[in-house]
Parts: sequence; C-alpha cells; structure tokens
Amino acid sequence: MKLIDFDERFNRRAAKYLAKHAGERTEEEWEDVIAAAYRKFADTPMEEIGTTPRLYFAGMTSGQLVETLKEYLLQDISVPDMLCEELEKRGAVPEVLALLRETDESLVLYAVHLIGADPKAAPRYAQMLAEDAYDEHVKDEVAEKLAEMADSVTDELLALAGGPARAYALELLSRTAGRDERVYRALLDAFLSADEADLPQYAGYLAAYGDERALPALLQRIEEKIGFAAYRELKFAIEALGGSYDAERDFSQDPAYQKVAEAAKAGADTDIFSAKKE
Repeated sequence: MKLIDFDERFNRRAAKYLAKHAGERTEEEWEDVIAAAYRKFADTPMEEIGTTPRLYFAGMTSGQLVETLKEYLLQDISVPDMLCEELEKRGAVPEVLALLRETDESLVLYAVHLIGADPKAAPRYAQMLAEDAYDEHVKDEVAEKLAEMADSVTDELLALAGGPARAYALELLSRTAGRDERVYRALLDAFLSADEADLPQYAGYLAAYGDERALPALLQRIEEKIGFAAYRELKFAIEALGGSYDAERDFSQDPAYQKVAEAAKAGADTDIFSAKKE
C-alpha cells in the first residue's frame, strides 16, 4: 500500500515558516501557532487525494482505517492525527476491538489509546492482563483503562486474583465501587497471607476498598514486629477506615525511619521561614 506521509509534508512547510520567522514568538506561542497550522493543513484540499486530509480518512470504512493504521506502523511512517481522530470517532467498533488480539506492541498500544475506557473492551482488557503475549507496558496501559470501569469486570478480575495477573487483579478490585463479599475476601486474604514486604501494598488495597470490617485484621498486624515502612502504611489504612492506632513504637534503628528522619531534618535546616540554626 502506497502511503502519504502527511506529517512529513506538514513538517517541511512548518520548518520553512519557522526559519523565516524565528524569534518572533515565544516557545509557548509557537506551539499554539503550529497546532493551529496543523488543523488548517488537515482541512486544506490536496490535489493528490482530491480532498482534504481529514475528509480523506473520513471517507474510509472502519476496516480500511485499521488496515491503513497497520501499514503506517509497518512502514515506519508517522501516523497522521487525522487517521487517529477518525478512528476515535468510530468508537469501539469490531474492527478496532480486533486489534486487541494482535501481538505487535505498537499496534496494540494504539488500539488501547483509541478505544480508551470503553466497556465493550473491558472483558478483553481483563484477559490481556493474564496473557504472556503482552509485556508490562501494554498491561499497565490496559490496567489504567480498566481502573475506570473495574466494576464491569469484577467476575473476570476475581478469576485472575489467584494467577499470574494477581497483582493487577487485586489493585483493580480495590477500585471497585460496588460492595461484593468476594472482593472483600480476596483483598483480605491477600493481606492476611502477605509477607512484610507486601504489607504496605495490600493494606493500601483494603483502605482503597473502604470496608471497615478489615480494621481488626489491620490492628492485629500492626501490633506485630514490623518495620517502619509497613507500620506507616498500616497506620494510614487504619485511619482511612475510621480507626486509630496510637501506641508508642520505637523505630529509631530502622533504616527506613532513619531516611525519613534525615530528610525531615534536612528540610527543616533549609526552611527559609524558620530561625537559622547555628
């Protein structure tokens, strides 16, 4: 497929204009000027295509748009904004959703960004978290979209909570707004079985979910011999759920506590509003 490098053509014209008018505007002003010029370029007819770049892509079917996107990536040519904008307008149509079953990272990331947090994609997003074909870059993007609609895939996330995608599943389950006993038990069980290194994370999930029934478990664990980092997060979780813990604890020998104390002292020593220490 022969492609038109729209961005290269625009950039060539913009470069000439910038060279001619260098120094006439600030960097921020130039950003606005270039953005406005690109919009004008998108709506200016081109003899080669017999229409404007924007209408050129608007006239394609969803299938043609997807195939054109693939070709731009395959040929390593900058994907025109007009193509992406047109695909975004179409929404989560089958042709775009099908891209979520591809394995090329660049293509899949384009699909995720185009689809966004569309409920139609939620079940597939959940599946992708457990598939080896995708690395953490893709999974992080997928998880970010799922966080906006985690309630719609509660069952799927619960199924993932005991497998390789456990970390993603538990974090997303903690974001659900609906009260579900299965979600509470999954988060609580993860906390109860966590070693000290994972305590802060799982305590945070319980705090995010907001079920005060977790308070006894949090209060019991904070009484144990734990480091300052875990203690601080447990205390936060307890307070977030409406509880309190005020027992005196000595963490003076804890490396994490010492770092926090040193940072606080350094900040106090350089506070321009406090009396200078001699």
